[in-house]
Amino acid sequence: PGVAKGISGVSGSRFSGEVIREVLREDLAFVGARSNLTTPAGEVPSAPCERWIVVTSIFQPSAATRTLAEMTKQGWCFVVVADINGPSEYDLEGVFYLTVERQRALHFQILDHLPWRHFGRKNVGFLYAIAHGAKVIYDTDDDNRLKELRIPILGFDARSRSRLPSGPFQVSRPVDEPGRGPVFNPYPSFHPSCGHIWPRGFPLDHVVGKGAENWTLGPAQLERPPAIQQFLADEDPDVDAIFRLTRPLPCTFSGLPKHLPEVLASPPDVFVPYNAQATVHLREAFWGLLLPVTVHGRVSDIWRAYLTERLLWDIGQSVAFAPACVIHDRVAHDYLKDFQSEGDLYLKAAAMVNFLKDWRSDALTLVERLEQLWAALYARGFVEFGDLRMAQAWIRDLLALGYEFPELTVAKPPGVAQRPEL
Repeated sequence: PGVAKGISGVSGSRFSGEVIREVLREDLAFVGARSNLTTPAGEVPSAPCERWIVVTSIFQPSAATRTLAEMTKQGWCFVVVADINGPSEYDLEGVFYLTVERQRALHFQILDHLPWRHFGRKNVGFLYAIAHGAKVIYDTDDDNRLKELRIPILGFDARSRSRLPSGPFQVSRPVDEPGRGPVFNPYPSFHPSCGHIWPRGFPLDHVVGKGAENWTLGPAQLERPPAIQQFLADEDPDVDAIFRLTRPLPCTFSGLPKHLPEVLASPPDVFVPYNAQATVHLREAFWGLLLPVTVHGRVSDIWRAYLTERLLWDIGQSVAFAPACVIHDRVAHDYLKDFQSEGDLYLKAAAMVNFLKDWRSDALTLVERLEQLWAALYARGFVEFGDLRMAQAWIRDLLALGYEFPELTVAKPPGVAQRPEL
């Protein structure tokens, strides 16, 4: 008597990631899709732009966005997505400002599934860039300031203007060692000034004592540049609230050992959380830009990362981490509020990784596998049904814009069941 339900024991419980609800066949739109062929594209802009910077903001221009606007003089295009609690105008030369009214006038299907006052409004900016010819998207925030007027991209020329016609591309990569776990913490490899550090979204089970860091690195060659390239951030890097509440900042990264290539590519079958703060996405990874909106914004980009990484394996692609090219001018936060908003990361990230590492599908197209994984994340309680519906709308929008989904290189792994696990 007098004891609240669920607190009488000496310990809590773990989130299992097991199926807790059903996804009906009629809830799926792309079952049996046999082709990645696109539908006819809409009107093509008269002067498409191939390199885009995408930001969402509720503030007036910052030092970071003013620096980003300077990149438009180098041929980059820059779109800022507004929200209803942001300014009606954005006084920054060279910027396409998608006001609330302009967003409502667009014809993207995801608009019916996007809430206001959410980080996921950035999804509109991604589609806007793709509709206007994007082949590269730099996904960043209004508080990540470029150190110099340059966004370096592995696989492009020195000014990141043109993609190099062929490889190989030099990277560093962990040396294959048997018995390693499914996650890798790249931060220690870049020699941080603050000692032990881990990225936001890294499973807490693996932060200490599980051999998830300081793996032996060696030079390697990739035939294609990594489809997603994450830049580290100096001074206030992307870490979780537990780190900020218990460790001192600032922190800077001096880079990989000098005898190795400066970009660190993740190995296949290993998960590394990447963010939406300073990340280049090449066209072959545009399908993986979608940010879920039924979770908090501080969870959204990490769930996106884990889902996308799993499917990158199926198209023979990878994620890479590059030296810090930005300084994070983070505005003052209440770290306990951040801790609360990051709750899913602490309680569910390990379960997500454990599920995804074993997930298999016999679907013959990336389109169907993408829908399957969003359905699986809903069925297992990582996101809500609205994100599955939004993912389906996202796929339709991409197809309507003429986006070509990459072909699978892993058609049917050995031992796969007839249908994927939800």
